[in-house]
Amino acid sequence: MNKIKIIITLALVLLVGISAGALGTRIYLQHQLEGSPSTRSRTAEDRVKKIVRGLVDDLRLNAAQTVEVEKLVAKMEARATALRVSYQPGLRKVYEEGFQRISERLTDEQRKKLQARQEKFSQRYNAYYFRSLRTAQKAIPDAAELRVRLGLDAAQESQVAAILADQRAQQAAVIDRYEKADRPDIAAVGADLAEIGKTARNRIAALLTPEQLTRY
Repeated sequence: MNKIKIIITLALVLLVGISAGALGTRIYLQHQLEGSPSTRSRTAEDRVKKIVRGLVDDLRLNAAQTVEVEKLVAKMEARATALRVSYQPGLRKVYEEGFQRISERLTDEQRKKLQARQEKFSQRYNAYYFRSLRTAQKAIPDAAELRVRLGLDAAQESQVAAILADQRAQQAAVIDRYEKADRPDIAAVGADLAEIGKTARNRIAALLTPEQLTRY
């Protein structure tokens, strides 16, 4: 098996995924506003399975390789989703401001119809956004991964595992709280999640040796 070929293929998949994500989000928003029933987003799990199937067919992966590649692709998809999620609040603001200007040029009757359509779109967008947030949480490395990357000892690994578990629990609670709100503040949820992540990173950094901290 040519390992370099696998690495190059995965890198290309990631780059294409990021590029497609930017275009895909724009198309998603457009189609959702148009109310197309055929634009329901494929789940992250579906995307991972599709990528893995393609790699298995193209590279003739054996069973052991398939298991490892699927893990890598799942992590890659989570990281790509995290990147897409990071710019979605700003993208939504652009659309909201644009449609606000449009509404100023409409009659009262037209404005009511536009508002009803925006409300319907907002519900779909929120569901899509919070689903993406949950996928993005899978990009958080686990303690075993950091043990290998940083050379953690057993005590450090145990402490790091507890910090990461706490981070996931806090972020899941934030996502749940905002998702249940009638009009969730998308910008605020991103800021809250980022603050929790920053705190977790600082807690982990405090456990590391100078050499480990440099790697981190």
